[in-house]
Amino acid sequence: MTSQYLSRRGFLMSASAAALTGCAAIPEPEVLSRWPAIGEIIEVDGIPIHYWDRGSGPSVVLIHGASGNLRDWTFQIAPRLAETHRVIAFDRPGFGHSGRVAEQGWDPAVQAALLAKATAQLGADDPVIAGHSWGGALAMAWGVDRPDAVSGIVSVAGATMPWGGELSFFYEIGASDVTGPLFGRIVSAVATEKTIASHLVGTFSPQPVPEGYADYVGGPLATRPRVARYNAEDIENLHDALTRQSARYGALEVPVEIIHGQADNAVWPDIHAVAMHYRLPNSRLTLLQGVGHMPHHANPDAVIAAINRLTGQG
Repeated sequence: MTSQYLSRRGFLMSASAAALTGCAAIPEPEVLSRWPAIGEIIEVDGIPIHYWDRGSGPSVVLIHGASGNLRDWTFQIAPRLAETHRVIAFDRPGFGHSGRVAEQGWDPAVQAALLAKATAQLGADDPVIAGHSWGGALAMAWGVDRPDAVSGIVSVAGATMPWGGELSFFYEIGASDVTGPLFGRIVSAVATEKTIASHLVGTFSPQPVPEGYADYVGGPLATRPRVARYNAEDIENLHDALTRQSARYGALEVPVEIIHGQADNAVWPDIHAVAMHYRLPNSRLTLLQGVGHMPHHANPDAVIAAINRLTGQG
């Protein structure tokens, strides 16, 4: 698995671009003013969790990926789903406008436990959990830990299997208790809207970034110092978490829909989607030809169809 979000090369390119153009990062107060919470805040175990809740019908929970926030889902697909479902989109713990668990907050299982409690507090029973990219790991953790409390899982370009390789030293620096705080400040200092936009191009490739997406989703929410560090922690620790988690997939009887682009160069389909499909006893694999890392934007109909199959709407 690689990351198009904050790769070391991308980080160095961002720093160089910022230095050459004289661009400055957006101060955090301005970031929060320009991209405020668009939903409500619920407190779970003393931690604020930001959620967007619309519609009625079978419950669907949407989980975003690395360097993201719930606006990624609400930009296009969540309002469509809300025509026939109750849709809850969360900011993952530590991202957007949600707080973070202090101990092992990087663990997909820890994040899943917190969001499962939030979902229960909101009265959404037996939801379908759809997770994109890193959110796919969270969705699968939710399923293996609470199979009796979910109706199904949709992995959308999900990072769901150990990939057997090392990540960039960049993430190790960011996840370290010693160097992490400095890492976060540096990322925040060099991340301009221009450099964030260039990262989005790589993330969506080979599809174009949808018009209006960059302005809507609020990339600078992810480059605030503490959030940049949380993102590094999540990615640095993901391989080991998936090694433990994936060993339990064979016992998961909950139906799982796997949607993945064949042209995804951020989370490789063969390593994650195909390998998980063969390990699961009750899964359906949909590989989208020519689609990159953002299937829910490139082909939202395929994702909605997968959700509808699990909720009985299709």
